[in-house]
Amino acid sequence: IVIIAGAGSGKTRTITYRIAHMVKECGIDPNSILALTFTNKAANEMKERIEKLVGEDTPVSATTFHSFAYKFLKKFPNKIGYKKNFTIADDEDQKEIIKKIIKNIPNLYEILDTKRVKKLINKAKESGYYTKKQAQNYYEKRYEAMGESVINQLCDIFEEYNKTLKDNNTMDFSDLIINLRNILLVPEILEMVQKRFKYFIVDEYQDTNLTQGQIVDLMSSKEGNLCVVGDPDQSIYKFRGAQISIINDFAKNHRNTKIIKLEENYRSTPQILEAANVV
Repeated sequence: IVIIAGAGSGKTRTITYRIAHMVKECGIDPNSILALTFTNKAANEMKERIEKLVGEDTPVSATTFHSFAYKFLKKFPNKIGYKKNFTIADDEDQKEIIKKIIKNIPNLYEILDTKRVKKLINKAKESGYYTKKQAQNYYEKRYEAMGESVINQLCDIFEEYNKTLKDNNTMDFSDLIINLRNILLVPEILEMVQKRFKYFIVDEYQDTNLTQGQIVDLMSSKEGNLCVVGDPDQSIYKFRGAQISIINDFAKNHRNTKIIKLEENYRSTPQILEAANVV
């Protein structure tokens, strides 16, 4: 099922009532439901609403992609080449690593300052490009204007950055998603996930990137019980690799898809809606 829900159309209500219906009316084990979204605020709101509808002791997993990835990868660090108790590099950690790397590069191009390099590394990894060769192809297509020499230097930094993280048993946020996808490609691991979770709901689906889309498709591939909710007009994470085509092409890529549209806005005044339609 793909639910196209405009702003103020009751998207969160629809998701939570769907989950409540599954548990209370259909007798589905709440432990078998996984609801994924993008922010802690959205995940917490979803949990609170579900608890109000079906009770506080209902163990539905409503979480963010990154939180789910972190908790899951903690169980199998050796499967992805990490040691137990790996750490996560936050924004400041990333900057410090990049600063140290570029400080030791002779004849560094001025355009490659810490802020820009961090942004470009994140863009490549969030778009699903992890190796130096993949990053090279990505930068050559997307940032051709920078020139071959600058791109080559950027790719050297990209490679050293990832090596530094790995050597220190550390992942950045993009690594969490990439490594979750990679570990789900291991048949026995995927089977384990599919034994636990049978029903998948993804909120703000328009903000998924390619790797996140692959994760959802892998997990739901056995049962096919997948419900995604979103609005192509509300995509806000393009800068992080989100691809609107993932929601626009959902029906084409998933057989027997039912499309539901929530078009009534219950939140905004007629004046605001009129102004929005003009834009």
